[in-house]
Amino acid sequence: MKHVILPLVAIALAGPAIAQDEKPLSETCPDLTADEIEAIENYKGRYAENAWYARAYCVSLEEAQRRMEIQNRGAIGPRTEPGPRPDTAPDADPGSLQVMLMEKEPDTFAGLWIQHEPTYGVAVAFTRDAAATLAKYTIDPIYIPLERPGPTLIELRATQDRMVELLQQMGINLLGVGSDITKGTVDIDLGQSADAIREAAARGGVDLPDYVVFNEPAPFPLPAPPVPPGDTRVKGFPQFANRTDGGIRTLVGVPDVPARLELRDGCLWLYPEGEEPKIAVWEQHEALDLNDPDRVAVMNRFSGAKVYADSDVVLMGLQPGEVAPPKNVVGNEGCPSPYRVVRGIVPRDVWDRQQREEGIARRQAELGSKSAALADYEADMARLADLRAWRSGLLEERGDVVAAIWLDEGQGTAHIFHTDAATKEALVPAKLRSFVTAQVVPQGANALEKARADIAAQLEVAGVEAQIAVEPLGGTVEVRPVDIVSLSEAAVAGKLHFPTLVRIAAENQSAIYRQNIPIRSDPEAIWYPLEAHPDFAAIRALVEETPLPYFEPPPPRQTVLRQEMRKPSKAGSLQQTHFLIAYGLTLDSIRKLRSAGFDPIEALDAMNGRQTIEKRAMTASDIVVAEPAGIDIADEGPDGFSSSVRWRVVEVLKGGAKPGDELRQRLVSGMRTDDAGVTRYGQGMDDPMLLPGLPNSLEPGSRWVLHLSDTLYRHSAYVQGGEGAARTEGKWYVNVPWITPSLVGEDGMVRPVSNYPEPVALDELRERIAPIQRALGLAQSGEKQ
Repeated sequence: MKHVILPLVAIALAGPAIAQDEKPLSETCPDLTADEIEAIENYKGRYAENAWYARAYCVSLEEAQRRMEIQNRGAIGPRTEPGPRPDTAPDADPGSLQVMLMEKEPDTFAGLWIQHEPTYGVAVAFTRDAAATLAKYTIDPIYIPLERPGPTLIELRATQDRMVELLQQMGINLLGVGSDITKGTVDIDLGQSADAIREAAARGGVDLPDYVVFNEPAPFPLPAPPVPPGDTRVKGFPQFANRTDGGIRTLVGVPDVPARLELRDGCLWLYPEGEEPKIAVWEQHEALDLNDPDRVAVMNRFSGAKVYADSDVVLMGLQPGEVAPPKNVVGNEGCPSPYRVVRGIVPRDVWDRQQREEGIARRQAELGSKSAALADYEADMARLADLRAWRSGLLEERGDVVAAIWLDEGQGTAHIFHTDAATKEALVPAKLRSFVTAQVVPQGANALEKARADIAAQLEVAGVEAQIAVEPLGGTVEVRPVDIVSLSEAAVAGKLHFPTLVRIAAENQSAIYRQNIPIRSDPEAIWYPLEAHPDFAAIRALVEETPLPYFEPPPPRQTVLRQEMRKPSKAGSLQQTHFLIAYGLTLDSIRKLRSAGFDPIEALDAMNGRQTIEKRAMTASDIVVAEPAGIDIADEGPDGFSSSVRWRVVEVLKGGAKPGDELRQRLVSGMRTDDAGVTRYGQGMDDPMLLPGLPNSLEPGSRWVLHLSDTLYRHSAYVQGGEGAARTEGKWYVNVPWITPSLVGEDGMVRPVSNYPEPVALDELRERIAPIQRALGLAQSGEKQ
């Protein structure tokens, strides 16, 4: 059983994922009584995981609940009261005990984990004298002393970190790393041979403990076909430099993509539906096969299956955004970019046959009859032909309002993206409407394609390499440059003029999280400064009396997610109060807002998926319209952020600032120096662009709506860098995380740098935030320049 070393408050305590078992529980768990089986099968309690656990381990609901409470002592709401637990009770939860043993017994403590079978308990391992050492700290029988020779937990963790750093420095293809605390090993999955590491260790250049285990890829079952002498049909065969078959292969829900594979000018080109043609980049287990003088093939060295040039194929198994190639492509001489990654690929006729077999089998399981399944499948496929013809004609005729139409070829259904200039009823024939769902989007395909073609032509002329993708849901064209600095330089030089619908995507940079700071030894220490707030107890009392929506997973054999309103637990109220204080709420501000009909406690709870303009406003200390007055893109600090921006306030929507004031903000975007001493620009996902000339850049004179928080900055800086990490000269702010900065357009619309939240008119924003400002006893600035 492999365990990745986790934060101390998130020890691997949960049971395994439970598969739906169609066998009666009386067969799988013969020792349970009829009453116990009935209670599990028809569970109506609050926590469905109790029933799942009881079913998995063949115990009663009462025993399952007892075990889950033990597991959750340190995993869900690690504390119920402010402040650290006393040292006299380290066994209050496994996390606290682990912290204590790491501090007090570093030379022998080897880790702890939940043991489900044969005896339930928390195994606490030491390299020696386990029983005697554990007895010094707890006599709770739930803890089971265990002697596990080998490295201590601290040694195991240090070795894992050291090996990751070493392998990265050596350029070794690392697929994954974890520590098995039960065996005392560091397990490293490689995409290549470990010979280079062993050779370095033999020379004395690398300290390689015997408890480091390398899992190397097995040789391919089939050899690569030899290239016939003098065969020049293919100029290059671009591939990943390293093995990738041991890593993540696919993501559920990522659609397969029909494509054409063609040999053109000595290179294998892909023509995927809905994408620009690109040269294929193959994984290491795919090999060029030129043994047939009439056809060029690519062979899978695991199965021997082949796909042929100049044939229809289907691409499978990509992660979102993975069409971009790796940086270390080999075998690409003669076949330069643009590239498109190939993960899974099968001939189209093979894919069609597999889809048919799987579709009929799935329907037979649902309908109980093969003949009924076949009839249902044939009906769906007949409708699919109608849907394809409808899609083709509608996209050609109504690209002004239709952005895209997606087909579910396995079910014979479709989903149409269209603007509000037309209705589903006007776009979909009556006989197909019940099989088509619809969604309103900002732009039709004509506008998106015009923007895509425009920017693609400009990038080619400017010599800037980038991936381009149409995003129908957001109504934008996404440009992902290989080098964002080069893109900015080309724009500043006047070589690029971005259409309105174009957005820039970049590799996401986040705030630096420094592990080796004092508060890491006590993971709860990040909350202690918040608990010192004078209003903490009073705010918590309000939280404890506030019913909030809770969502529970369905019990076994049920599928409906359950929601109910209930007051938070002691641990939940403690956590909620932490966040209210971190976002700058006080007892006075909460009372004022509640008296005006607004509830910041509920608003903060609604940050994921249930937001409104008013709820977003309550979680920001300041909301302003402002202009950038100065940018330092290379301003790294111990607070984890990379740059600083000075803003001149134009208008105040919420907070105590005044027009003309200067606010200073820290951003994760900016120049950052890595461990190797290389400095490069990184872009935060929801930050404005700090490089000039790009869409959503902080250009002089541009105006932005900002949802800011100064208290959240101080808390974030403390979490990232510890005591003293925050800037101390006056107030500094950060964006409220789920409310991105929004550019104010000439049309008066406020548009966020990402697709969410939705664009809104500045006048409407003023109108809806004003009551919150008045409730707090503050006035709008009145200045709308």
